[in-house]
Amino acid sequence: MANSRSTLSICEKLSSQQSRTETMSKPLIELESETPSRRAWQALITVLSGTFMAIVDSTIVNVALPSIRSSIHPSAAQIEWIVSGYLLAFGLMLIPAGRLGDRYGHKPLFVTGLSLFVISSVICGSSINASELVTARIVQGASAGLFGPSIQATISLLFAGKARSRAFGILGTIIGISSASGPVIGGLIIVGFGSNVGWRLVFFVNLLIGIFAIPLAIRLIPNVKPNIKNELDLVGLTIVTAALSFVFIFLIEGGSTNFPLWTIEVAITSLPAFGAFYLWEKRYQRRGHKALVDGRLARSRSFSIGIGLAMIYFSSFSSIFVVISLIWQDGLHRDALASGLTVTPFAIGTLIFGSISDRFSSKLGKGTLYLGIGLLFTSISVAEVILRLSTMHHISALYLTIPLFIGGIGNGIFIAPNQDFLLRSIERKDAGVSAALLQTSQRIGSALSVAASVTIFFNSLAHGSTYLKAGGNALIFNLIMLIIGAAITIALPKPSVGVNH
Repeated sequence: MANSRSTLSICEKLSSQQSRTETMSKPLIELESETPSRRAWQALITVLSGTFMAIVDSTIVNVALPSIRSSIHPSAAQIEWIVSGYLLAFGLMLIPAGRLGDRYGHKPLFVTGLSLFVISSVICGSSINASELVTARIVQGASAGLFGPSIQATISLLFAGKARSRAFGILGTIIGISSASGPVIGGLIIVGFGSNVGWRLVFFVNLLIGIFAIPLAIRLIPNVKPNIKNELDLVGLTIVTAALSFVFIFLIEGGSTNFPLWTIEVAITSLPAFGAFYLWEKRYQRRGHKALVDGRLARSRSFSIGIGLAMIYFSSFSSIFVVISLIWQDGLHRDALASGLTVTPFAIGTLIFGSISDRFSSKLGKGTLYLGIGLLFTSISVAEVILRLSTMHHISALYLTIPLFIGGIGNGIFIAPNQDFLLRSIERKDAGVSAALLQTSQRIGSALSVAASVTIFFNSLAHGSTYLKAGGNALIFNLIMLIIGAAITIALPKPSVGVNH
């Protein structure tokens, strides 16, 4: 509670200071502009540095785990929480952070969250024992969740029309690249600086980025707040946090322990918790209060279906990097760098086509989503066949270069238009919580993907499959999710034009 009050206090101070500044001078950035200024694009680059750090840190630690194990000797449970503690805290912080941003402004949330993220990263890299590292990782994840919703909200508030599509295209590129490049960056650092020092430097990368990003955020990002004061629904916040905790614990713990009975019981418990949240929010809003999640969002077909599509899509590709890492490092005994370089074509495809995805969406509309899903389906299908037909002595990263590049193209084409179509009709006062719900669905999808694929992978190994065959079996789950995603896309309304104010 003390930390919560401290965060609120910091937000209120930054918010009031920024409000005084903005009332004394003409706004430096025009809001929701179809011809944004250079300063708006600079603000975009600044908030995207947060996206890069948050997503990279969810994957980069995986290649550092062997080095951490040999350096500070964590227990098996502590190793698990070094990874899952970050993801759990990240996912749980998103919705409250989104509503806090709608109330106090997204700039103070971004600056506060990013500052705490950098500080906790330094503590991670300086940890002298496993308990200290686990605690710092949980704080790091919560900090990422604190500034996460401000990224999409800032884009929604600064850009409109084709400029907004282009901005979301750049965001989609960063999401795809950071998802695939974490293992590469971690591998390069560990190979270059050695095992004992390398894993610590993996966390200090955030300090180098933060030194530049935090001052730029203070200077460039406008603090936009709606005219309506949104009271914070503490009861609803408590209920939804508990419900999401049950979901993430089921996915994270279940995926690493082959889903024992207690994790299934936790998952079942989430259903009445979400039901209680729905009933409370309905009653709370009927009494004239501002609900944590406005009922209009749930009733919006484009928003609710888009949220579901985002979750299914992220469940279709997030585990690919984990499966390849398991094959290359555990099965083929290659180093972390070789494992990371194997998935580099995916990052390159995302980089090239994510940056021009707005051209596809302006011409194809909803067809862009079908194109992205189709390309990723082709990619994973070919990779699955390659893994099944290859042997442990005759497999090369070169075999997967073209399939993964095609998958990256599909990923780059899909992510940005999906976000743009979903958020473009959201009212300004709901920009933060809408972005938070989007990111929460993406995190749930990623956790579902890893949990299911890792379970299939290790069960296949236990039944006598080779690492390559086990990898092929795991990819079947990704293909099923893409088929479901294509079906959901059919129900998605045509993208609306413009933004309600």
